[in-house]
Amino acid sequence: MKISRAIATILMLLSTLSFSLEHNSISLVSPYFPPYTYEQKQEVIGIGPEFIKRIFANINIRYKITMVADYGAAVHVMKENLADGMFLASQNAERDAIAQFSQPLMINKWSWFILKDSEIDVRSEVFKSQAGIGTIKGTNTSKWLKQNAYSVIAQPTNAGVLIAMLKSHRIDAAFVADAVFEHELDVKELSKFTKVVEVKKPFGIYISHYYLKKHPDLLEQINSSIKLLKQGNKG
Repeated sequence: MKISRAIATILMLLSTLSFSLEHNSISLVSPYFPPYTYEQKQEVIGIGPEFIKRIFANINIRYKITMVADYGAAVHVMKENLADGMFLASQNAERDAIAQFSQPLMINKWSWFILKDSEIDVRSEVFKSQAGIGTIKGTNTSKWLKQNAYSVIAQPTNAGVLIAMLKSHRIDAAFVADAVFEHELDVKELSKFTKVVEVKKPFGIYISHYYLKKHPDLLEQINSSIKLLKQGNKG
C-alpha cells in the first residue's frame, strides 16, 4: 500500500513538473498537515490552499498544488526542482538555502499539550531533561526540540497518533502547532488537555531560488497580494 502511494506521489510530481514548464504557471507542494492542508474527495483543501487561491487570484499566473506526506518530503521535492514552491511553512536554514520566504500570511503557535490532570511543569529544567516528548515528523517543531536539547521519543506523521500516545501515557507531552492538535478534537475532548504556547512563528510561502531566477518579479507580486489580503481582512 505504501509503495502504491509512493508511486502515485511520484507520478503526481512529474505531472506537476510538466505543468510548471508551461508559461505563466507554478507548481506548489504542501505537506499533509490538517487543518492547514489535507485531502477530501480527491481535492486538496484547507487553510493553506484557500490562502493560495485568494493570493493567486490577484496574480496573472496559474498554479497547481500537490500534497505530499510531510515537510521533509516537501523540502526534498523542492531540492530536486520537482516543485517551484511550498506552503504553509515557517522559516529555517535548510529551507532558506533553496527558496525565498514570502511575507507572513499568519502566525503559527507552537505549543505544549499535556493531560489536564498532569502535574508536569513544561517550564522546569526537570521537564526539559527528563520528559519524553512527541512531535510530528519533519516539522520545524521537531527541529526546534532537538536544537534545544529536549528528549524526542516519538515522531508520528499526524496529530491523531500523537494524541493517542499522550492519552495512553506513552509520551509526557506533545509539542506541535496548536491548530493541528486542536483540529483533531471536539471541544469536550480538548478540555482534557492543557496548552502552553512556547513559540510564535510567521507562516508563509516559499518560492525556490531556481524559479525566481526565471520569474524575478513573482515574489514581489505575491507579497503585494498578501498585503491586499490582510488589508481586506482588517476591513
